[in-house]
Amino acid sequence: MGLRYTPAVRRRGLGFFRIAKVFEVEYGHRLSKHPERCRFPHGHRLRLEIVLRGERLDANDMVCDYKALKLLVLDLVERLDHALAINADDPKREALATMTERLVPFEGTDPTSEALARWLFDAIAARLAKGRRVVSPGGTAYTIPEGVELERVRVWETATSWAEYVGGP
Repeated sequence: MGLRYTPAVRRRGLGFFRIAKVFEVEYGHRLSKHPERCRFPHGHRLRLEIVLRGERLDANDMVCDYKALKLLVLDLVERLDHALAINADDPKREALATMTERLVPFEGTDPTSEALARWLFDAIAARLAKGRRVVSPGGTAYTIPEGVELERVRVWETATSWAEYVGGP
C-alpha cells in the first residue's frame, strides 16, 4: 500500500512548506574595519543556503523545482567564486584591484557574512519581483510559482559560524 497525499483544507497561518538549495564557493574578503586579522585579505569556503517558502505545492507536487532555484541564483554564486570582496570605500582598493580581476566591491559596508547574506537576499528578491520564469542553458523553461517567497539566505563562513538575512512577514 502506497502513501497517499491528500491536500488538507488550509487555513491561513497554519503551515507552509520550505525548500532549500545549498551552494559552496571559494571566496575571499577583507574587512577593512576589523581590529585584528580579518582586516587582511583571507579566504573561506562559503556555504550559501537559499530558502524558499510556499503554502501550496505546484502541479508537480513541489514548492518550486530545485533547478529553477539554481538557475535563479547561479550567476550570483559564480560572481563570488574565487573573488575578493571588499568595502567599496576601502583605502586599499586600488592596490587590491591590481592583484585580482575578480574584485567584488560592497557599497558602504565591509563584506561581512551579514552583509553578504543581505546582498544575496536583496538580489534574489528583486529577481523574483521582476519575473518568475528562468531558462536553462538547454532551453528548458521553469516557472517559480506565484506565492513562493524567498524566506531567508544563510551564509556559513566556517563550519561553526553563520549569518542569515530573513525577509519580513
